[in-house]
Amino acid sequence: MEDVLKNLIYQGLGVVAITRNKVEKAVNDMVDKGKMTREEGRKLVDELSSESLKAGMETEEKLKNAMREFLEKSGIPSREEFESLKKRVIALEQQNREEI
Repeated sequence: MEDVLKNLIYQGLGVVAITRNKVEKAVNDMVDKGKMTREEGRKLVDELSSESLKAGMETEEKLKNAMREFLEKSGIPSREEFESLKKRVIALEQQNREEI
Protein backbone atom coordinates (compact mmCIF):
# COMPACT_ATOMS: atom_id res chain seq x y z
CA MET A 1 0.00 0.00 0.00
CA GLU A 2 2.85 2.35 0.89
CA ASP A 3 4.51 1.53 -2.45
CA VAL A 4 1.38 2.61 -4.31
CA LEU A 5 1.43 5.92 -2.46
CA LYS A 6 5.13 6.44 -3.21
CA ASN A 7 4.58 5.66 -6.89
CA LEU A 8 1.76 8.20 -7.08
CA ILE A 9 3.97 10.83 -5.48
CA TYR A 10 6.90 10.07 -7.79
CA GLN A 11 4.63 10.23 -10.80
CA GLY A 12 3.40 13.61 -9.62
CA LEU A 13 6.96 14.83 -9.26
CA GLY A 14 7.70 13.60 -12.78
CA VAL A 15 4.78 15.63 -14.09
CA VAL A 16 6.10 18.67 -12.25
CA ALA A 17 9.53 18.21 -13.82
CA ILE A 18 8.06 17.83 -17.31
CA THR A 19 5.83 20.84 -16.78
CA ARG A 20 8.76 22.94 -15.60
CA ASN A 21 10.69 22.05 -18.76
CA LYS A 22 7.75 22.99 -20.95
CA VAL A 23 7.23 26.26 -19.06
CA GLU A 24 10.93 27.10 -19.38
CA LYS A 25 10.79 26.41 -23.11
CA ALA A 26 7.68 28.57 -23.57
CA VAL A 27 9.21 31.38 -21.51
CA ASN A 28 12.47 31.18 -23.46
CA ASP A 29 10.49 31.46 -26.69
CA MET A 30 8.72 34.55 -25.35
CA VAL A 31 12.04 36.06 -24.30
CA ASP A 32 13.51 35.32 -27.74
CA LYS A 33 10.53 37.02 -29.36
CA GLY A 34 10.96 40.05 -27.10
CA LYS A 35 7.62 39.61 -25.36
CA MET A 36 9.27 39.55 -21.94
CA THR A 37 12.67 40.16 -20.43
CA ARG A 38 14.93 37.36 -19.29
CA GLU A 39 14.44 38.55 -15.67
CA GLU A 40 10.64 38.43 -16.04
CA GLY A 41 10.91 34.97 -17.57
CA ARG A 42 13.10 33.66 -14.77
CA LYS A 43 10.74 35.13 -12.17
CA LEU A 44 7.72 33.53 -13.88
CA VAL A 45 9.40 30.11 -14.04
CA ASP A 46 10.40 30.36 -10.37
CA GLU A 47 6.88 31.35 -9.31
CA LEU A 48 5.26 28.56 -11.31
CA SER A 49 7.78 26.03 -9.97
CA SER A 50 7.12 27.16 -6.43
CA GLU A 51 3.36 26.89 -6.91
CA SER A 52 3.71 23.45 -8.50
CA LEU A 53 5.85 22.23 -5.62
CA LYS A 54 3.36 23.60 -3.11
CA ALA A 55 0.47 21.92 -4.94
CA GLY A 56 2.42 18.66 -5.06
CA MET A 57 3.07 18.75 -1.33
CA GLU A 58 -0.61 19.46 -0.64
CA THR A 59 -1.61 16.56 -2.89
CA GLU A 60 0.85 14.28 -1.11
CA GLU A 61 -0.64 15.21 2.26
CA LYS A 62 -4.19 14.65 0.98
CA LEU A 63 -3.20 11.24 -0.38
CA LYS A 64 -1.61 10.26 2.92
CA ASN A 65 -4.70 11.34 4.84
CA ALA A 66 -6.99 9.47 2.43
CA MET A 67 -4.88 6.32 2.75
CA ARG A 68 -4.82 6.61 6.55
CA GLU A 69 -8.61 7.05 6.62
CA PHE A 70 -9.10 4.10 4.26
CA LEU A 71 -6.92 1.85 6.41
CA GLU A 72 -8.72 2.90 9.60
CA LYS A 73 -12.14 2.19 8.07
CA SER A 74 -11.07 -1.11 6.52
CA GLY A 75 -9.89 -2.55 9.82
CA ILE A 76 -6.36 -3.19 8.55
CA PRO A 77 -3.95 -2.72 11.45
CA SER A 78 -1.30 -0.04 11.21
CA ARG A 79 2.37 -0.98 11.23
CA GLU A 80 2.59 0.12 14.88
CA GLU A 81 -0.40 -2.02 15.86
CA PHE A 82 1.03 -4.99 13.98
CA GLU A 83 4.45 -4.64 15.63
CA SER A 84 2.82 -4.31 19.05
CA LEU A 85 0.78 -7.47 18.51
CA LYS A 86 3.84 -9.29 17.20
CA LYS A 87 5.79 -8.42 20.38
CA ARG A 88 2.88 -9.58 22.54
CA VAL A 89 2.69 -12.93 20.71
CA ILE A 90 6.44 -13.48 21.10
CA ALA A 91 6.24 -12.63 24.81
CA LEU A 92 3.27 -15.00 25.31
CA GLU A 93 5.04 -17.80 23.43
CA GLN A 94 8.12 -17.34 25.58
CA GLN A 95 6.02 -17.27 28.76
CA ASN A 96 4.23 -20.44 27.63
CA ARG A 97 7.55 -22.24 27.03
CA GLU A 98 8.80 -21.27 30.49
CA GLU A 99 5.63 -22.64 32.13
CA ILE A 100 5.99 -26.01 30.41
